[in-house]
Amino acid sequence: MVAPAGLFSNRYTVSDMPDLTGKIAIVTGGSRGIGEALVGDLVQKGCQLHILASTPEHAEETIQHVSEHTPNARDLITFHEVDLGTFSSILSTTQKLAAELPRLDLLFLIAGIGVAPFGLTNDGIGNHFQVNNLSQVLITDILLDLMKKTSAEKQDSNDEIEKYSTRIVSESSELHRTTNMDIACDNLEEFCHEKDALMLYGRSKLLNILFIRKLAESHLPSLTSPSPILAASVHPGGVATEQERGAAQSYPVLGSVLEAASKVLFMSREQGAESALWAGVGQSMATRREETQGKYFTEADGKVDTESNQAKDKELRDKFWELSKRVLQEKAGYTLKH
Repeated sequence: MVAPAGLFSNRYTVSDMPDLTGKIAIVTGGSRGIGEALVGDLVQKGCQLHILASTPEHAEETIQHVSEHTPNARDLITFHEVDLGTFSSILSTTQKLAAELPRLDLLFLIAGIGVAPFGLTNDGIGNHFQVNNLSQVLITDILLDLMKKTSAEKQDSNDEIEKYSTRIVSESSELHRTTNMDIACDNLEEFCHEKDALMLYGRSKLLNILFIRKLAESHLPSLTSPSPILAASVHPGGVATEQERGAAQSYPVLGSVLEAASKVLFMSREQGAESALWAGVGQSMATRREETQGKYFTEADGKVDTESNQAKDKELRDKFWELSKRVLQEKAGYTLKH
C-alpha cells in the first residue's frame, strides 16, 4: 500500500528497471534508509554494489535483509567502512576503489546528516557542510576518471540507452526551500557556526542541487563527447527513515510528533528510493538527456526547473565550487582534478 505522502508521485519500481548484470555501482549511505532500499533494488537486477558507510553492523544487517529476496546478495555486495566526516577516511577508501575497480557505472550519493543538531567534524568543519556537501565533491572527483573510462567503453553499443547509462545521482530534498538565510559561500567560516537544524539541513540540500548543476555544466564530458555521463539531484518525498530521530533531538516536542506521524503518513524507504533509482537507471533519463542533464527532480521522470530560484543561482553555484576547491586543498590536501 502506498502511504498518503506518495499517492500522487510518479512510480519507478524494480519491474521497470533494465538488467544490470555486469554493472558496478557505489552507494554512499547504502546500509540504512533510502540507501539500503536502493541497494536492494539494484542487486535484484544483478548489479554489483559497493556500500560506503560508517557502521559495519548496519551493513551486515542490510546484506541479510537483501538476501531474503536475492539469495546471491552476499556475492554482489561489498562494504567499505568510511567516515564522511573525516577527509582522510574518504581519500583512502575512494582512491583505493578508483584504482582497483574495473569499471564504475553508477554513483549514488545518498549518505547525509538529516535535520539534526550542529556539530564539528574531525576536520573542524560544520557537520552538514562536510558530510552532505564536501564529501560528495571529493568522492565524485576521485571517481570521475574511472566513470569516464566506463562510459567510453559503451559508445560502440547499438543501444542508445546503454550509451548514457553511466550516471551520478545526489540525494537532495524539497527542504532546500527552507533556507531563508543569506548564503555567500565566500569562506569556510560561514559553515562552521551553530544554526537552526532545519536551516543547516536545508542549506546542505540546496548545495546538493547547486553541486550537480555545476558538475554537469562545467566538469562532466558533454553529452556528445566520447564519454558522456548523466547527473541529477533528486527529492525522495516524505519518507519514514531514521532521520526523524535527528529532528526529535533538535525539536524535542515537534520532532517527536513528526517521528510518530512519519510511520503512518510517510512513504516507505523503498518508494522514497524510486526517484534516485529512476535517475540512475531509468530509460527516460537518457531519452530526455538534453532536458534532464544536471537537473533536480521531485519524482521519477518528473518535471525540470521546479527548484527554488536560489537553487538556480549560477553565481552561487560557481562560488560553492570555488569554496569547495579551496577547502579540500587546505583541509584534505587534495586538489580537484576536474
